[in-house]
Amino acid sequence: YGLIDRPDFFAWLEENWAKVFAGGPERAEAIAEACRAKAEVVARDEFETGDRALLNLGHTFGHALEAATQYDSARLVHGEGVAIGMALAYRFSSRLNLASPDDAARVEAHLRAVGLPWCMADIPGELPVAEALLAFITQDKKVSRGALTFILTRGIGQAFIARDVPASEILSFLRDNHPGQQEGRPGQPKGSRGQQKSRPG
Repeated sequence: YGLIDRPDFFAWLEENWAKVFAGGPERAEAIAEACRAKAEVVARDEFETGDRALLNLGHTFGHALEAATQYDSARLVHGEGVAIGMALAYRFSSRLNLASPDDAARVEAHLRAVGLPWCMADIPGELPVAEALLAFITQDKKVSRGALTFILTRGIGQAFIARDVPASEILSFLRDNHPGQQEGRPGQPKGSRGQQKSRPG
């Protein structure tokens, strides 16, 4: 929720995540703030015609990655898929010059800090090619005239509904971030592909 519309909450989590994991008042505070954040979005869009879609930040990429791994929880569970999806949404927003690269880097750094995967290279095993990933995305999303609706961002806590995102842009982005299709290319994400994943306990 901090990445959707609460930048101060995200900054607080960057500083206090270890205390949240340890329990006590910080965990209770984080849960309460998350509940307030979701309730406010739902109250603004009771009938799911607008803002509630913001809660899907990261889910479009995440659902595609879950499908690509055949929903094998030994490779990727739902929360991990959404975590990678959020990082990809911020990276894609940066690529489209909507958000700063520094914001994408902050999201990735926070996910690494808390022990969550943050890029496709963090998923054990081989992934289908980018074209197949795009096919999974188009199954999850309505496509109109070669474009899709995505939840993107203009910065930390500035998510918005982006309509008419060209499928060609998404495919190019997937190719550039796919660990099996961009070997040796500059800027390849450095993940822990093939290594055992550690999940926060």
